[in-house]
Amino acid sequence: MGVPMGYAGGVPVQHQPQKRPSHPSTPNDIAGPSGLPVVPAGGGALGAPSSDTAHPRCLCPVYPFKAIKERLGIEGVGAQNATSGQGNETHCPGCLCFVCEVPATECQGWTRLGHCHASNKDPYWKALKVFTQTDMLSKSPLLTALGCDEGACIEANRWCVNGLLGFHRYRDGDVGPGGVITHSFLHVADVTSSAMKAIVKHLSGPKGPRATLAVLDGITSAIVVNSYKPDPAQADSSKHKWCSSTFLAYKAILEQLEKYWVLTIAHTSTRCVPPQALATMAERLRHLTKLASDQVDGNNPPSSHVPLAHAISVCERGWTHPAMVQILEGQCSDRSFCEAHTVQVARLHVLERAQRWSEAYHYSMFHGLFARSLAYMVRADRSQDVLPLVQRQSALAQGAQCVPVCAELVRCGQVDRGVRLAMFCAFGDLGRDQSAQNRLPYMQWLVEYVTGQLDPNEVAVRNAHGAPSSSIEAARHDASEWARQVSPRLSEALLQPLAPPPFGSIYSNATFMAERVAVLCFTLTPQLSLPCAKLFSHQGDNCGACSILAQGGISDPGLMSWAVTDLIPKMGIQSILPAIQGWTYAGVPMSIRNALANALTEAGQHSEAARVRNSADVGEEAAEGDEVVELPPADFDVGGGWTP
Repeated sequence: MGVPMGYAGGVPVQHQPQKRPSHPSTPNDIAGPSGLPVVPAGGGALGAPSSDTAHPRCLCPVYPFKAIKERLGIEGVGAQNATSGQGNETHCPGCLCFVCEVPATECQGWTRLGHCHASNKDPYWKALKVFTQTDMLSKSPLLTALGCDEGACIEANRWCVNGLLGFHRYRDGDVGPGGVITHSFLHVADVTSSAMKAIVKHLSGPKGPRATLAVLDGITSAIVVNSYKPDPAQADSSKHKWCSSTFLAYKAILEQLEKYWVLTIAHTSTRCVPPQALATMAERLRHLTKLASDQVDGNNPPSSHVPLAHAISVCERGWTHPAMVQILEGQCSDRSFCEAHTVQVARLHVLERAQRWSEAYHYSMFHGLFARSLAYMVRADRSQDVLPLVQRQSALAQGAQCVPVCAELVRCGQVDRGVRLAMFCAFGDLGRDQSAQNRLPYMQWLVEYVTGQLDPNEVAVRNAHGAPSSSIEAARHDASEWARQVSPRLSEALLQPLAPPPFGSIYSNATFMAERVAVLCFTLTPQLSLPCAKLFSHQGDNCGACSILAQGGISDPGLMSWAVTDLIPKMGIQSILPAIQGWTYAGVPMSIRNALANALTEAGQHSEAARVRNSADVGEEAAEGDEVVELPPADFDVGGGWTP
């Protein structure tokens, strides 16, 4: 921008540059612009102002100054027609503009921009004075290079002045009880937060990156030319309270602004910003970085990141940079071109919005974001390559990295491939890391998905109290047969589409899928039978939990205890009765055995109840101090609950 900007009623208005003093006025520089001695705005050694001395309008001895909140004057009121008005617009020959430091007769913003109302008692006018007399703020080369229109320049300057105003209020402080002045950095943080909201609005709006960069330039300039540090003269004063965490807040603001710089520059293309503007932008950012570094450096511990450095890097390496072109084409192997995480997030955000899936895949692979690259493979119509890749590199399944990939496959209509990928990650050979921590997220996703496919009528039938229906029994049988065939070579079997239910089946594909997940869990990962059963129950499919218990051969004390206390009261002992004959009770508390035996007795299974009661481990009574006592029969039928 080539000219300074002013403000009227909070809205900046452009005006022409004015002749300024060759150097700032000080008590020692007593020759004013009109050849008159100068009286500083705060008074000074020269004594009281008079019409023979140059003085700010707010100290005029001829026309009393009235502090008002107006930002506009009355056009036509001045020294030539002083009798027409007695407001701040009226001035004597010695009056100076507080903002511009030129005679009132030469100030082009005297009434149009309300400079006649300016005083050193108002933080707004102090902020505007700093802005007007600081070329780095009022004459930003970036706004000119971007070709910003008047509206964009006005908004950029408004946010700059607002930022300066926030710092003035921070340094002036707020007077509290006992006259203690609290210096809150929230004044600065609130302005920055509002500016960031405007940035987000512009970035997604019709004005795009150009208007966003203009606002960023304004607010960032205001932040870096100011200091978070307390006034040394007031830092140790009992009358001034300075927050100790101000530096952290200042640093956090810089970091957040840098993220918006990076994202905005990544959204920038030569179609909306001239190429030469990128060079100007990089130089401007270097200047801002130096000012920010002067504030951040010297702290304990020192910062490991140079402020705004990532913004400079993404500015210097645009989308058409040779190295970036090679990365996006999957032809770059030079790891020195790897970009910072902040830049990676911004570039992938741009690529996703443009649906450039192939380039997003290559970019994420180059930066080691392997699991994320799998989702881009799906969107790039390469879903058939995902499962073979994960099988070859099973480390991709660790840390639930492939859970979003499973969801993405389903979202793109590749349901079978999504389920097969989840089955491999939950039940397949994961190489050296076979921990439950890596398997459970996929098991949870599978259970949530397959139970979500059941219609309400199926859920009602599956959760019916008592013995399972013939359709459920048939589904369990067919699922067990399928699992027996695929389990020995699961990885190879999952490369092929999942077989549908046998022809003529009396159950749905959703039921068959739920039963297959249950039988795979018990067959291939028996140590996870309990959490898997709980997942089914939590999703409202208690029948799925029963399907795990119905496999027979259960010896997990925790699983049996949970079944007796939580599942059997809901589904009835008949729901798992055939499988109980294969249970072994080593390590199962006697109270659980007695409760199960009572339920069996109530169901007329007296011989099995006796086996349960008499299956105590050798020496268990001595160890536990329990006595085998036959409890009263349990009632499983009252209200569907279990009352011992």
